[in-house]
This record gives sequence, C-alpha cells and structure tokens, in this order.
Amino acid sequence: MFKKPPEDDEPREYQEITYPAQRRRRPVATYKHPSHGFYADEHPEIPRVRRASLNLDKQQNQHSSRSASVEEADEDESESIKSPKATQPGKIRVTPDLRSSSSTVYSPPPAARPPHRAQKRKSTQHLHTRSPFLIRLQQLSHSRTAKILGIVALIFAISAPIIMNLGHNHTAIILSGWGNTNTNQPPAIGSAPANARKLVIVPQDKDHPAPPVLATSAYLLDADTGATVYAYNPFMHLPMLSTTKLMTASLAVEQGNLDRQITITSAMSNDMSQLSADSALFGIKKGQTYTLRDLLYGLLFVSGNDAAIAIADALGGNLQNFVAQMNQKAYKLGMYDTHFVNPHGLLDPGQYSSAHDLALLGRYSMSLPVLHKISGENAYHIPAGGNHPERFLVNENQFMWWYPGVDGGKTGYDGDKNFIQVVSVTRNHHHLIGVVMHTNNWWTDMRDLMNWGFDSFTWISPRDVDANQHPIPYDYLWNYFARDTKDITIPTTDHGRYYIYTGFSITGPIMSYFDKNGGSKKFGYPTKMPTAAVGQMISQQFEHATIQCNLATGLCQTI
Repeated sequence: MFKKPPEDDEPREYQEITYPAQRRRRPVATYKHPSHGFYADEHPEIPRVRRASLNLDKQQNQHSSRSASVEEADEDESESIKSPKATQPGKIRVTPDLRSSSSTVYSPPPAARPPHRAQKRKSTQHLHTRSPFLIRLQQLSHSRTAKILGIVALIFAISAPIIMNLGHNHTAIILSGWGNTNTNQPPAIGSAPANARKLVIVPQDKDHPAPPVLATSAYLLDADTGATVYAYNPFMHLPMLSTTKLMTASLAVEQGNLDRQITITSAMSNDMSQLSADSALFGIKKGQTYTLRDLLYGLLFVSGNDAAIAIADALGGNLQNFVAQMNQKAYKLGMYDTHFVNPHGLLDPGQYSSAHDLALLGRYSMSLPVLHKISGENAYHIPAGGNHPERFLVNENQFMWWYPGVDGGKTGYDGDKNFIQVVSVTRNHHHLIGVVMHTNNWWTDMRDLMNWGFDSFTWISPRDVDANQHPIPYDYLWNYFARDTKDITIPTTDHGRYYIYTGFSITGPIMSYFDKNGGSKKFGYPTKMPTAAVGQMISQQFEHATIQCNLATGLCQTI
C-alpha cells in the first residue's frame, strides 16, 4: 500500500530545502517492469538516484583550476539561491551586468612613461601654433569638472532609452546584454551578432505579477512563436549538467538511423571507465549491442552518461569530434552563451550554458518528432538480445508524472542544490518551453512559471498526486513532497510575500494589517493585486474580505 506523505510541520513561509546526500551506485541499471514498482533489480527495496554527478576523480583539480570569473559567479549565486528573486507586476526583473558581454577579455594598455623634457618643450611649442578653439578644447580635456560632466552625460545617454522603455511600455520590455556572461570562459564558435543578447519580452499574463524564482536564472519561451515570455538573468553562464544530453540526443536523431546496431567497443569502454564511481549510468558493457534507439532511451530516461559516450563515439568517431559537432550546432541555433566539452554534462570548468540558450535547445529538440516522443514517454522495454538481458526503463523526469501537459524535456542535478530543468508543456494547442537553472526547489519554480505562462492557477501539487492518484518515481527522495502545501509563500524583493496557491503577492501596509488581524485564517488568500482608489487610498481583495489602506496616514481597514 502506498505510504501517505508525512504531515508538514514546517513554517508557512518557504524555507531552503536540503537535498539528500550523494550515494554511490553500481554500474548496472536494470529495472523491473513499472507494474512492479520503481525499483532496481539488485536492491528491490532501495530505489536509486540517477543524476549527472560530479566526477570525483577530477573534483579537487577542477576546483583549484577554476577561472576567476567562475569563482566570482559562484559567490554571487550562493547568495542568490538564499534570497529569491521577484519581479514587479507586468515587468520582468533582471540584474544588469556591468561587465562586457563579449567573449574576449579586455586588458588595459600599459601605463605610458612620463614624457622626456625635450618632448614637453616640443609639445608646448606646438600648442602655441594651434587655434584658440583647439587650445580651449585641450584645456577642458584636463578639467576634472568637464570629465565628471562628460561621464554623467554618457550614463544618461545609455540609460535613457531603457528608462523610457520601462516607464512607457508595461507589456513589451527590451533587454540587452543582461546577466553575467563570465567572459573568461572559452568563447563559442564564431562571433555573436551585435543584437544577440537583445530580448523583447511580452508577458502573456497581465493580471498576475511575474512570479519570483528561487533559481539563479530562469526563462520561459513561447515555442509556437519564439517570443520571450519571462527572463531572469537569461544570459548568465552556468553549468547545465545533464540538460547537455538534449544536444547529444538531437544530433543522434538528426544523423543516425535509430535502428542501427551499436556494439560497445574497447574504445567506448575505456571512455566509460573515466566516469566517476557514482555517475548516473544506463548500465552497458563491452561486447553488448544495442540499437541507437535503445541508447537514446537510456540517455534520456535514466540520464546515462555511459549512453552519451556510446552515442558520441559511434556517431562522431571519438568524443572530440562529436563535441565539436555539438558546438557547431549550438552556434547555428543561436546559442552564443553555450560551450560544450563533453556529451553528458558532468561538471567541467569549460562547459556552460544559459537559461536563454537552453530554451532554444529545448525548442529545437522538441521540434524533432522522434525526440519529442521519446522524452515524453513514461516507460520503455528493451527485449533480451545483443548479449544483454531484458531491460525495463522508467522516465525519471518527475515533473512529467504530475504536472498536466508535460510532454518532454530533460533534468540535470549535481547532487547538491543545483537542480536544472528544461521542460516542454503543451495545453490547448499552446506550447511553452520552461528553463530553471540552479534552483533548490524544482517543482515550485517550474510550476509557478508554467502557471503564469498559461494564466492558469488551479492548484496542482506533486504531494496530492503522489498520495491520492499514483506514486511518483523516487518520491521518497523529496519526503513525498510534504512541504508543498497551499500556504507556502516566497519572499519578494519588495519585502512582501508571493502566494504560490493563487499567484498573487502582498506587501507594505496591506501585508502588515493582514498579519496583525488574523492573516489567511480570516482573510483567505489574495485574489487580486492592489489597486489605487481615490487619493492616497489603495485596496486589495482577498477570498473573504478586502483590505483598504491610506498611504498618507498608514491606517487600514476591512471593507
């Protein structure tokens, strides 16, 4: 009998979730039939975690050799995960990066030597032969006041178009060059076009505020039109972990016959032996033969890093050639903030992507019918043969087991708190691609983005589905989603609270009055955003009452 989730004894406001510790696993990954439960054959009583994990043999060397830019980003992101990001109603909030967005590192020229005495004299003599206008211009160039005024004018010239756009257009926001691009990282193939990092964001839901995210970066793309619906730090360079496998799978579907027989050679086996002991594995061995289709299911269902190597070696001849093809494809798709080093996604200082680029990859990969179908299925059966036993695989993308409309995608996880998702959802013939990078709550972030993108806030929880409808694979790893209750809120940047149940937030004097006078037990959940009344009066509607406040006096009342 299915175990009922334990009661949630956590405080009402969202708290950071700690993921279970990494656990080493055996290399064979054979599953029983789904009707027998989601368990591995060698230990039926203990489900195993499957993820793209750290390569333990290289972890120490990688940590010490990381570039300064990556360390900078990691320090910033550690604070970002602790403090969720929020947006203003009808706007997408982003953090501008003041550093260059190009792929080269700017180095200042060496300091010039002081001029020789004779050179000074010559320069002075030349000054007397110039016109009064040129003399005055040179004098101004040495004036501290003139320099300050010039800097102010330059800043105004740059910021004025952005300010005017934000102030006059609440439904179409232009972003250019936002997010930390970690310019010390290896550049992508070729050079990005001048407008590569310019986005026009058109929110599709104007009644609800854009949701805050716990992720370091996030993106929501309308796959039907290519329009950007939501963006937060869209161009920030971050490890993309096993979402890398979407590119590996895309090339495999494009280049290979899915019925092609692939035998695991000594070279493939040697490359697989370099994976860490706790690496996520499909469980293939030297001498076994699988079809390319089988390897794709092992790649996407159980995130098999060994399957990625087998595909790359078989189609590219070796890993280096295949990775070069991955980078070429990324450039063609406009993924200018992406660089691949391996076909599986294990951490490497030179491998990174961005939320924007992963959304492009998600859209392209889901445009391939075969790949869209494979990534959206729940289970797959591999008959015995080819020197391997019968296999039953279960799709470990948990989001598709409970959220309505999910039809594909890929997850990534490094065993700590850096969970990544590329999710494809289709409802009423409307197709969205969502991306969250480095979040510590994968179900809340993606659900909030998708709810907002579809303008549908009907409460759907993995906790309820897991307890009342059907078990979700590996539900025990998340304590049966016990924390996911209707009263959970996420702090916003304006010191308010975002209610994931209704998609509205409260803040300021209304929130103070709300908390002091019974809270949700008396007023219920917010059902609209605050609206301005006469003069300094504002009001906000809740399920059971409306709160009205005078901003001038700070006095509030229930109406």
